[in-house]
Amino acid sequence: MKNLLLLFGCILFIGAAFGQGQAYDPSFKTLYKAAALHPYYRNGSGRIHDSVVKRWDRDIVIYVQGCDRSIKKEVTNKLRSTIDLITPSLDNKIKISFTSHKKLANYLVNLDSRGRSGFFLTWDSRFNIYRCRLLLNTGLVFNGDEQTARISHYFLQSLGDFVFNQKDRRGLLKNDPSTASNLSYWRQDINNTDLQILKLHYADPIKTGMSAKEIDQVFDQNILSGRNK
Repeated sequence: MKNLLLLFGCILFIGAAFGQGQAYDPSFKTLYKAAALHPYYRNGSGRIHDSVVKRWDRDIVIYVQGCDRSIKKEVTNKLRSTIDLITPSLDNKIKISFTSHKKLANYLVNLDSRGRSGFFLTWDSRFNIYRCRLLLNTGLVFNGDEQTARISHYFLQSLGDFVFNQKDRRGLLKNDPSTASNLSYWRQDINNTDLQILKLHYADPIKTGMSAKEIDQVFDQNILSGRNK
């Protein structure tokens, strides 16, 4: 728990350090790994598989389907504002746009789902994500504010298969609710913590398929700051 208390104390330092040739604080490594190495999918026994870095290697083209026109408009507007906020953190690695033609999309937002709300990613053998289905059961999630908040939350998570496990999430909220990230809990607004995790995830030294040990090596060698020990 003490370590979790320290995770966010370095966020302002990290934001300033990125791009200025300074090394990341080691505690940020713990935070990043908690988000990036907890995949959304588990098998029937609850075991996590493919606990490695995944990210998109191509532009995202979104198609929104289902529900009435007003709900679809609200969801689309929320997604656009989310995209505007996070785009600088992607460092031009990928572009995100919308289409009115479903066949052209590789990212489907389905507002007519009657099952579990969430997102389902498809990736290749090198762990490059190339397709996503984001499902929202508006029959269960009928509050408009919650609908748009969950859509934004799931979309952010789907950019890197980011999922905090329940233990990490409880620790973050308990220790500092004001700085808990949107990646950890949908009720939280997207903040600097989310943006720094996303920026690191799409930084050149981080590669798809990296394990926890390989991420440790990146931090230990100060590759992220452009300086080696």
